Amino acid sequence: MMKKVLFASLLALSLGACKTLDVASAIEAGSSLFQAASISDDEMKAIGLQSAQKLDAENKTAPASNAYAKRLNKITKNFKSYNGIPLNFKVYLTKSVNAFALPNGDVRVYAGLMDLMTDDEVLFVVGHEIGHVIEGHSKARMRTNLLATAARQAAVASGNSIASTLSSGEIGELAHNFVNAQYSQSQEYDADTFGLKILKENNRPKEAGVSALRKLASLNGGSNASILSSHPDSLKRAERIANMK
Repeated sequence: MMKKVLFASLLALSLGACKTLDVASAIEAGSSLFQAASISDDEMKAIGLQSAQKLDAENKTAPASNAYAKRLNKITKNFKSYNGIPLNFKVYLTKSVNAFALPNGDVRVYAGLMDLMTDDEVLFVVGHEIGHVIEGHSKARMRTNLLATAARQAAVASGNSIASTLSSGEIGELAHNFVNAQYSQSQEYDADTFGLKILKENNRPKEAGVSALRKLASLNGGSNASILSSHPDSLKRAERIANMK
């Protein structure tokens, strides 16, 4: 009881100027935020799967017989899982230059990126995106987006499964925010290093990572260069890995 009183007192002190504040609603919102912050790995994977299904439904996905799908399958044939995380690869048939990986291991590569890059360069980009998953960046990004949704809606009851209570619209919002949000510079560096690791494990040259990043830098914010909004400073990153031993 003392803890509840202390929490309510602190809330009143921090928001005392807002006389119309509904304290009960604020506490409910706080409960949703806490639940989002402490979401389990299983729920995060479930939300990742729901996000992938939503995005797959909104984009034209290459069937297994498609040349892009066959090419990506060939490029990624040596790793269908990593560190116990199953990986699922699909191609979106759009000219946008982009790629992303969700926390559950769903990896999506855009046809525009595959048109721009060689197989080794695509492998580096895929490795980079998987690196975000392995290093926990994707999970942290999804959690941040989930917190924002919970704060706006303040409707997730304490103790319920978050994944099962999100509406289709909320899942769509989470998915789109996830794809478009930026990673930090340190996270990008970590993912680049992981991409190089994938190249090495597949006996492919480090130079593929350098050239991939330089190609992205050369796009200079073109209309189809959506990857630049979430993966900035490509030239600086290219120089960094070029100097790595």
